[in-house]
Order: sequence, then structure tokens, then C-alpha cells
Amino acid sequence: MDKIPFTTYDFWAYLSSGFLLLFIVDVVGPTDILAKVNWSFVQIIVAVSAAYAVGHIVAHLSSLLLERGLVEKVLGPPRAALFGHPRAPRWIRALLPGYFKALPDEIAQNALARAKAAGVSDAGQAMFQLAFHNARNNPVVLARIDNFLNLYGFCRNIALVCLIDAAILYTNYRWFRGPDDHYWWSLVALVMGIGMVARYLKFFRHFSYEIFTAYGSEPPAPNVHK
Repeated sequence: MDKIPFTTYDFWAYLSSGFLLLFIVDVVGPTDILAKVNWSFVQIIVAVSAAYAVGHIVAHLSSLLLERGLVEKVLGPPRAALFGHPRAPRWIRALLPGYFKALPDEIAQNALARAKAAGVSDAGQAMFQLAFHNARNNPVVLARIDNFLNLYGFCRNIALVCLIDAAILYTNYRWFRGPDDHYWWSLVALVMGIGMVARYLKFFRHFSYEIFTAYGSEPPAPNVHK
């Protein structure tokens, strides 16, 4: 594994989304470069490098639109819902009940007590950093949150790519006389994009849930600030 230049996160979050976007652009082009049967070593390196670079751009855009836009501005971060302070309107909470489900009371209260003992008074970003640092010192919890990190990064980036692909395919069909298949594939991409947004929200919540559950499952430390 040490000889492979990409981490698991690189593959799931960057390469997969980059290839998926380049593939649709290649099909609509149509250049059909990615449909070639025989590839030279140099061509493979160029294709992988291009997909990796495009994947980074996709990740940046998906972070802005879905993480800082949808989550931070509309839904509220998972930590707020986990501690019983959802920010979204009721109709949104009714559509996404799983995202807004709070921690068990005992876990939440113990996590708040631990944070207070460390000088943090509420369930904000500072408390998240305390809980995240605690999770990093637990190999079992760290493995689980790394898995959720890979999953939500993949879902977030693929969601955006599917929505972009849907727009590209429909535009090609509607205004550039693309084949009828492009219309139907645009609908498929749109449905997949919406579905992947839902999966992203699920795994993003699980990421925070795992961190705070581990933090709230241990006894509070003595209050060194007294």
C-alpha cells in the first residue's frame, strides 16, 4: 500500500468524481477519449492526473455549496441537531427526520459536562474540536470516523457531479440537438444527485454522531479551571 500514491480519501473523494465529470464531458463533446480501448502508460497518467485535479475542484465547489451553503446556512450543522438545537424550519425537519435526531439525553449531558470541565460552555465548534481530539486518541473510534469521512466526502462530491452532469446532458439534448438518450440520462443523473445529497447528509451526521457519542460515553474530567 505504501507504493500507491493515493489514499483511500483521494480515490473516493477526488478521483471518482473527477472521472465521472470528465466522462460526461467526453461523451457530450464528443471526443470519446475515455472510451478508448488501448491506453499507453503516458495517457493513463495524464487521465488520472486530470481526474485528480478536476476532483479537487469538485471537492472545493461541493464544500462551498453543500457543506457551507446547504448544511451551515439552511439545515444547521449536525452538532446543533445532536444536542437538541435544530436550526432548520419544521417542514425541513419533517423531510429529514434522521438528520435532526438528537443524541440520547445521557450521552448529551455527559458530553456537555466534559466540555464544561474543559472550559467550553456550549455545543459549538470548540466543543467539536475537543470531542474530535478525544476521538483521534481512540483507535476504534478513529477508524469509524475515517470511514464516515470517506463516505461523506465521496457522496458530497458525487452529488454535485451528478447534478452538473444532469445539467450538461439536458443542455446538450435541449439546445444542441443531442440524442434522446441524453434527456433520459439527465433525469437519471438528477435523481442520483438528489439521492447522493441525502446520503451525504446521513454520513455527515454519522461522522459527528460517532465523535460526540465517544466523547459523551466517558466520564467528565476534573474541572482544572476551578
